[in-house]
Amino acid sequence: MGRGAQQEHRAGTPARGADLNGASVADENKQWVLIDNVEYDVTNFMRRHPGGSVIKYGLANTGADATEMYKAFHLRSRKANLILKTLPKREPQCKIQPGQSVSEDSKEGEINRAFVKFEEGLKAEGFFETSMTHVALRVAELAALFCLGLLAFSKGYTVTGVLLHGLFGGRCGWVQHEAGHGSFVNSVWLGHRIQHIFIGFGLGTSGHLWRVMHNKHHSATQKVGHDLDIDTAPVVSFFKTAVEKSKFRTPMVPLWARAQAFTFLPLTSGVFVMGFWLGFLHPRHVVRNGLWEEALWMLSSHIVRTWLVQLCTGWSLTSSYLIGYWAAMWVSGMYLFGHFSLSHTHKDVVERDVHKSWLRYALEHTVDIDPGFWPVDWIMGYLNCQVIHHLWPQMPQFHQPEVSRRLTAFCEEHGLEYDKISYWSAWKKTLGNLHEVGQHYAEIGGIDKSLKTD
Repeated sequence: MGRGAQQEHRAGTPARGADLNGASVADENKQWVLIDNVEYDVTNFMRRHPGGSVIKYGLANTGADATEMYKAFHLRSRKANLILKTLPKREPQCKIQPGQSVSEDSKEGEINRAFVKFEEGLKAEGFFETSMTHVALRVAELAALFCLGLLAFSKGYTVTGVLLHGLFGGRCGWVQHEAGHGSFVNSVWLGHRIQHIFIGFGLGTSGHLWRVMHNKHHSATQKVGHDLDIDTAPVVSFFKTAVEKSKFRTPMVPLWARAQAFTFLPLTSGVFVMGFWLGFLHPRHVVRNGLWEEALWMLSSHIVRTWLVQLCTGWSLTSSYLIGYWAAMWVSGMYLFGHFSLSHTHKDVVERDVHKSWLRYALEHTVDIDPGFWPVDWIMGYLNCQVIHHLWPQMPQFHQPEVSRRLTAFCEEHGLEYDKISYWSAWKKTLGNLHEVGQHYAEIGGIDKSLKTD
């Protein structure tokens, strides 16, 4: 439950071997990824990888088999396969940690092969097909929420207006999330344009930076030093070695640690994260990288939304901005980050040098929350089907409740545990974990200085 850590197979090391198709095997400083039993030299490609530095998480040099990770992220990308063909390659030489490969002659290998067959069946049945009707309904819902919020402001229902625009921002978060993954529409390019609109105007942030950060969470869920969703100490700690294993080892303030379960939604999520993202992190990213399309949408979020609230209410510019915009963003932050945390932050963490199969990562380090119960499907934007989403991030999310039923049968057949819990149980586990970890750090003064970490 988020408080311990699993210590399993250790990282592999590259070995010398025969050259294949232009790759130099003598140079052990090269970086390799293993995909479908072929090692590709990504040493020079890593810096220009469109997905960012997440490629480091799948290096064969560290013992990882990146086959399923690669396929999960590039289902709709022809460009990725074209690039892969241009990279120098060789026969497998790196030592890969056991349990990841479909070719492995073991019980885990048998399960992995069965999983691939199960996935192929889902594809054949159309579970990866998008729906423009679904897209239209989601966009129409957002337009309705935004207009209803303006109507509430104009009639003097300020709190209702703030809540509706907060809900609008949060649900823009669900849409941009799916569009950014490539599961909303068939075109990756169009999906990213849609993402930039809704994360930019709806949340004042950058789709590109979100993808770079969020893909790390997917590639190594609950992994120490890799998953940015839990690499948050000392602001909030989700496991009992979070401070000691963080980059700067900054101690938690004991009083803050003791209260972190209570401050997580209103302060950490609503104020600190939203303020830091909107006020510094995301604007800096778009300026540094010249992402002017995104900058335009982000700027419109501040200017257009404030102007519309001012137009509807007659308030001053300051009141319109602080109440009509920032108060709504506070609600959006609590809604989004609160629900993001429910599906995995209370689960066990994985140590830095451990690699697992794609299937094991999803089943052992995420949970599904009332899949198929429509109120929860709606309020969580289908991210209550987190296990399904982590197995197939480019599967359109409205298919996930039905796929959950099929995964249940698959796991029962192969003796695998598939963790499904209720919505209220998810809140209890998440806040309970925050409370327990917080008490731990409060009692030891914010950090265990005797704990040696790598």
